[in-house]
Amino acid sequence: MNREAAPDRRLKIAYVVNQYPPNVTTGLGRYVELITPHLARGHRLAVFTLNAGRQPVHERHGSVTVHRPLGRILGAVSRRRRLNRTRRLDFLLITANVVVSNWRYFLRLRRAAERPDLVAVHDSTNFLCGLLCHHVLRLPVVFHVHTTEYGVAPRRSIADPLNAFAALERHLGRIARRVVVPTPEVRDQLAAAGWDPARIDVVRLGGTFEPLVAGLDRERLRRRAGDLRARLGIPADAPVLLFVGRLERQKGVHELLEAVPRMTEAVPGLRLVLLGEGDEAAARAAGNRVLTRGFVSGPALTEYYAMADACVFPSLFEPFGLVATESMALGRPTILGAGFSRIFAGDPARPAVRFVGGTGPADIADAVIDVMTDPEARRALGERGERFVREELSWTRAARETLALYEESVWPPSA
Repeated sequence: MNREAAPDRRLKIAYVVNQYPPNVTTGLGRYVELITPHLARGHRLAVFTLNAGRQPVHERHGSVTVHRPLGRILGAVSRRRRLNRTRRLDFLLITANVVVSNWRYFLRLRRAAERPDLVAVHDSTNFLCGLLCHHVLRLPVVFHVHTTEYGVAPRRSIADPLNAFAALERHLGRIARRVVVPTPEVRDQLAAAGWDPARIDVVRLGGTFEPLVAGLDRERLRRRAGDLRARLGIPADAPVLLFVGRLERQKGVHELLEAVPRMTEAVPGLRLVLLGEGDEAAARAAGNRVLTRGFVSGPALTEYYAMADACVFPSLFEPFGLVATESMALGRPTILGAGFSRIFAGDPARPAVRFVGGTGPADIADAVIDVMTDPEARRALGERGERFVREELSWTRAARETLALYEESVWPPSA
């Protein structure tokens, strides 16, 4: 398929997604933050997104218009504190906000004086808007699948005994003009669940730190990382292992915590630093070799990466995993769980990352110990990982391929 977007066609895109800057708390938010400026070059983008309780309901930035409807009850709750999806009550509030907001997105699109050319729906949580836009407004829909954790994955993040989410995802996949996924593994997982593989396109993402790395002052970053180590009370000679992500089951964090005793026995002085929200109680119970610092973003996050001797992300499943691109872009030796795509390995003969051999604590401990006790392996992984992200991952390419799929959905080649 030719994925070069036609330069003389200006798309009007309705972009339905749960996170948009400044509301960025997960990999999806980082994806949106980095790819939308490229999508908006030469096209008009109307973003329909959640309001965390503090953002303007409407705003415009060049060719991007942002709509963030805000209800009184949910707005009052979220203004007092940031909702954390890993807590049950907060997750229910967020879910209610998504459904109500989807209805408001649809109403606004129905009343709009100018129809969009297509609707790009991100993940099955926005099923209501996607279905209404297709069945009521008769608009072309492109379905972006960023995660399979709700309906398709063997281990799901929510209880769904009736398989309602799986049915909704399959229906969205059937009505969509195209289904866009980030890796071949997600495509294969959907195909195994009965989706039509001919309708699924793989568009690899860029690297999270792509805009940052080019002008990065590495020496200054190393000094800041040393200061951070001192503030955290970590001895200068203590090896540091870093985890970034939600502290919940599908990220493999519980198995990682179970591996701590074996890892600290084999690697004297080892400290495990966890960045993310979720099951902080389990992290605290793992002992004084484990430090938790909650959600960290922006320049502060780069300091944590620079402080680490290696990074570990033992996800049980990970549709893409932008945290891997962050670690690799900064030259950190990176250990990935079995749930990550094998695209990160690069050249199998000279892999850019170390994959965990299984999903249990012993498997994670083995991989971490191998890397942390072998300085040459850490050096090689850091160099290869940085090169892989620099040469293989690009947001310009990802946006170009995405726009080409949008154009084919609006103006098929035979049209």
